[in-house]
Amino acid sequence: MTTHICDRSPVEVPRTARHVGWFALGSAVAFLIPWVGISVLDLQHDVFYLAYFALTLALLAAYVHTEHVNVRDLFTRNWIWSVAIGAVTAAALWRNVIANSSATPRPHGAYFAFEVAWRGVGYGIIDALLLTAFPCAVAYAILHGHTSGIRGRIRFIALALPLIWLITATYHLGYPQIRQDGLSRPETGNTIISVPALLTTNPAGSIVAHVTMHVTAVNHAYQTRDYLPPQTFVTSR
Repeated sequence: MTTHICDRSPVEVPRTARHVGWFALGSAVAFLIPWVGISVLDLQHDVFYLAYFALTLALLAAYVHTEHVNVRDLFTRNWIWSVAIGAVTAAALWRNVIANSSATPRPHGAYFAFEVAWRGVGYGIIDALLLTAFPCAVAYAILHGHTSGIRGRIRFIALALPLIWLITATYHLGYPQIRQDGLSRPETGNTIISVPALLTTNPAGSIVAHVTMHVTAVNHAYQTRDYLPPQTFVTSR
């Protein structure tokens, strides 16, 4: 009797398919976090942010580890241009929040300082990582980093921008207020926020811009319906 040994090597998933799969997973998670946390469980906003921060960081860490993403390269290439463009974008967003939203009551004292750090800086960083840095990293990987020159940058923008629009939509649709008000404002806002990353392939400037918008909103329009989902009200004591 002859025994045949079949050598079945694991099938390697093509690079593009892997990154598309990660993006699909990220978009699903982006929707489920606010849908479960706010639409279903109606968590207090600070508790919800804790869950959102932890789950998003876990997702991005898994992506970086599995796909060997060079985080150092991501945040150091063209960083001066990214931060410079981000500063200009941040100034425009600061003006937009001040000009287009009414001042609302906000907390005071230690809790306000916490909210600036938590709902302003922390929330702005995590949003920028999920809604801008992640899709840009996926686009960069799919293009094998071939983004230099005008043609390379156009290819990058043509791929990254629809990914940004898609994950921005899925994330915001998890919030009941956005399902009621529509996606136009979140999509427009995050497109503007993503300009530094799109022009430089470095999301550092977009993080600066997103944090600026959130901190400004916490300070000026704490009860905003537009800039800091879920909408939160100051409770009188």
